[in-house]
Amino acid sequence: MVDISALRATSAADAPVELVDAIDVACTEIGFFVVTGHAIEPAVDEVFRAAHGLFALPEPVKESLAMVERQGFVPARQRVLDHALHSAPMEYYDVGLGGPQRWPSPDHLAGFEETVRRYQTEVLGVAADLLRVLALALHLEPTFFAERMVEPQCFLRMMHYEPREPGVAGESIVLTDPHTDYGLITLLATDGVGGLEVRSRDGDWTMVKAPAGSLVVNLGDMLARWTNDHYVSTPHRVSAPAASDRFSVPFFVNPDPAATVSCLPSCVTDLRPCRYPPVTAGDFLAKRIEDGGYMSDAASEA
Repeated sequence: MVDISALRATSAADAPVELVDAIDVACTEIGFFVVTGHAIEPAVDEVFRAAHGLFALPEPVKESLAMVERQGFVPARQRVLDHALHSAPMEYYDVGLGGPQRWPSPDHLAGFEETVRRYQTEVLGVAADLLRVLALALHLEPTFFAERMVEPQCFLRMMHYEPREPGVAGESIVLTDPHTDYGLITLLATDGVGGLEVRSRDGDWTMVKAPAGSLVVNLGDMLARWTNDHYVSTPHRVSAPAASDRFSVPFFVNPDPAATVSCLPSCVTDLRPCRYPPVTAGDFLAKRIEDGGYMSDAASEA
């Protein structure tokens, strides 16, 4: 657990050294950490209220918002009405920073669009501060990532897992296969209900303990590639809660499509030569989406 309140109050180059070191260690060893003190708790609460309202809508209303061009609603397999639609182990709803978004009518859900857009703005500010820390830890100018996020490719995903009966001998049911996220970083807001598990270097699965209101930060494959695998993109999965609904809101952060992802000089040595040729962020994501299939259209599950 990392308190970033001091970070959010500093200027571009004045992040506390101990905070930079703590985040750097987490990125190097596991690729996951939980942040508190991010100062957007009210926005987190609001976006969860919006998610509860969205998923409580009648199924025909939700399916009228079916995903178009990677934005919109995807029904859960056990509830889908129109079997011509894509479906998933859970129901979810994706929102980009632009494009042809399919919003629920204000008659069905007043204030929904405003709440989501406000949250996107605030969580993007947290992401910017965290990327400043990563730049410092990687011996770059603190504005390195900011300069490559003029028109970022970011998606917010609202997710709802329904309660399920526990498996044999009370074991959790694994809903999503182990996967890594594709992009730069993911900021995941959780409602405090467990379910997210990460795989350690020795192969054991550990439940992520994230209190309601905190943000789970995990690194994506793009950042691992950018750092020549100095930072790790760790496999994770979701296990179904046994007795309660679980809501989560990941925010997938990716740089400008034209940004070049090439091995950073500080991550290349004689013992660790550059492992990857340069690629644009847009091409990298397009290839991963093409290889990963529909469920990863915006990014992975979280």
